[in-house]
Amino acid sequence: VVSACEAAGQWQRAIGVCELMPSFSPLFGDSKTDEIDDTEPVNLYCFNAAISACEKGDAWVEALQLYEHIRSMENTKNAVMPNFITVNSLLIALEKAHQIELATSIYKDALKDKIVTPWKFRHDNDGKLRKMMDLHKFSAPMAKIAVRSYMESLLSPGRKVLDNADAVFIVGKGKRSEERPVLMPTILQVFKDEFGIDARIDEINPGRVRISKESIDEFVKTKNWNVVE
Repeated sequence: VVSACEAAGQWQRAIGVCELMPSFSPLFGDSKTDEIDDTEPVNLYCFNAAISACEKGDAWVEALQLYEHIRSMENTKNAVMPNFITVNSLLIALEKAHQIELATSIYKDALKDKIVTPWKFRHDNDGKLRKMMDLHKFSAPMAKIAVRSYMESLLSPGRKVLDNADAVFIVGKGKRSEERPVLMPTILQVFKDEFGIDARIDEINPGRVRISKESIDEFVKTKNWNVVE
């Protein structure tokens, strides 16, 4: 039922159905705090569907409230951790509402809690294993936040340099795909419009975006120089 409400963007009904489930009652203030441990675990599938329904219905406040409710139960016996789908749906809702700072904060918390793990070791074109940002399962809003967070990290005093190589971002639909990667235009635009960097599509694997080591160094040098000035 909740999934049907999600598909139709009927967020009020989706939340209403969840309120009728005993396991969801603590989330909506229908049970005392000391009674939460006696309930059945929250069904994360239904919970994610409710947040997605809020996203489709442009009810970002309600989506955020659902998310915060379940996070507040983390130290209880039947706690359920939000997963990648939870965070992804919430970030879509927040971007649609232009709540960029809030979305970024939630993304960083998800990184800290390892709900979102964008960095993966993958083989580069020379056959060597390198750490790359894998965005191919990310929505456009989450991918943009991930890229911004990475660029921001480059300006941190204690930043970690991956190695003496290009920064690589996997956007999916590479060597074996016929269609143009969905995230490609979005990622390229973020780098160009927000950071003045001309990222390029990998010639060997068109499902990847590359930024040269020289471009990264120039970006960091320019930004740090502006801060000093």
